[in-house]
Parts: sequence; C-alpha cells; structure tokens
Amino acid sequence: MPERLRQLEHWLAQSCRMSGCRIQPASADASFRRYFRVTRGDGTTLIAMDAPPEQEDCRPFIKVAGFLESMQLDAPRVLEANLDEGFLLLSDLGSTQYLDLLNDDRSAADK
Repeated sequence: MPERLRQLEHWLAQSCRMSGCRIQPASADASFRRYFRVTRGDGTTLIAMDAPPEQEDCRPFIKVAGFLESMQLDAPRVLEANLDEGFLLLSDLGSTQYLDLLNDDRSAADK
C-alpha cells in the first residue's frame, strides 16, 4: 500500500473515528489531488481528498466550499480537515455525474 494511502487511513481512523472503513478511488483531478470514496460500516459514504501539501494548498478549496455552502448550492461540504498532511473529509454527492444524467434525460435540465 502506498505511503500516502496508509497516512490517509491512519488519519481517518484516528482523527475522524472511521477505523475499518473501506476506501476506493472515486475520481481523479487535473492536479495532484486524489479522491477516495470512504464507506463506513453502516454503508454511508464520504469523500476523502488527498492533496499533498508540498504540491497543493487546501485552503482555497476550503474557502470556495464555504462560499458554495453559504449560497446553498449543491456542493461537497468540508467535514474535517488536516492541512498539515493535506487531507480533507468531504460530504459525498454520489457517483452520478450531472452530464450523464442530462444525456440520459434532457428534460432534467429544466428541473
């Protein structure tokens, strides 16, 4: 297991009280960030973001997430943050991508 993934697992277990959760890749980013879907024992899911601090600064992400939340837009909320290690725990909006939904049902754009 790569070291960053080991560190993420440790952070989730220690700081987020999520030991024994299942971690799977969720999506990629155009930067150094990586996203993982974290499944708890009860089946609920969250997203863990890995943004190596030497390559990424999480503070702008957190700031924008706060703006989006204050405007009541449907965007991931930051639930936990470890800026020293470059980890964020985010709400999970699910795996359905809006473009796929719109391609399947164009009338959904009006909803």
